[in-house]
Amino acid sequence: MPDRRAPERPVLRAAGRARARRALTLVPVALVCAFLLLPLAVVALSSFNAGNNFRFPPSGLSLRWYAEVFGSAQWLDSLGYSLLLVLLVVPVVVVLGTLGGYAVGAGSFPGRRALGLLFLSPMAVPGVMVGLALLYQLQRTGMVGSAQGLWLAHLVVTFPFCVRVVAVSAAALDPALPRAARSLGASPLRTFLTVTVPLMRPGIVAGAFLGAVISLGEVAVSVLVAGAGEATVPVRIYSAVQVQLEPTVAAVSTLLLLVSVATIAVLDRTVHVSRFL
Repeated sequence: MPDRRAPERPVLRAAGRARARRALTLVPVALVCAFLLLPLAVVALSSFNAGNNFRFPPSGLSLRWYAEVFGSAQWLDSLGYSLLLVLLVVPVVVVLGTLGGYAVGAGSFPGRRALGLLFLSPMAVPGVMVGLALLYQLQRTGMVGSAQGLWLAHLVVTFPFCVRVVAVSAAALDPALPRAARSLGASPLRTFLTVTVPLMRPGIVAGAFLGAVISLGEVAVSVLVAGAGEATVPVRIYSAVQVQLEPTVAAVSTLLLLVSVATIAVLDRTVHVSRFL
């Protein structure tokens, strides 16, 4: 009597090979995720160490280092200075990045691509070189070590990222919608503010988020441009690890990580910002 299951065996073998191939493709993804996430987990867990040294695994669990951060005038001053800098940088970079991103992503004028490359050029240059160039320029104007100089430096650093994500959003716009608004009598400015900008809102929000995160974590430019009196959180962390790697550094880093993760989670739920990051 013939075996009716014989035709099923090649099908089962093919399905098994397909599952094996899918599993193999997941291995590099898992390795990359582990390479990126495990150091963050080590730092976060080390911030709860009860001992006096930066240690993993922790010798015991304690919140003493978070209490030291919130009880330290230096750390609180740096946190306040960094947050104030972000609040001053983000609105300006959003306005400039929205205009530049719309011009690059939806414009049709000669030299548009060259302008886009000019806007994005700081992304292709190492941060140290950008910092040295800004140091040279700000020295000539006497703005090195001032809050205004650091604000301008952070604008230069964050602007290309905002332009990039807004340009992606602008390139996906349906040109028929602004034309319809113009045909109904709306002026170019009103069309841009009431039709184009709302359609680009996810990209604008993503640009604002990227600008805030990059400004909050910028080290190379801040070290070269900032003065000795006022230090941002990354500069304070950089100075602290030069002497001794203490758990307070891990506590501050964990707090910044939690703020970034919570912010991007809220933005992704509200405006689906992950499509532009």
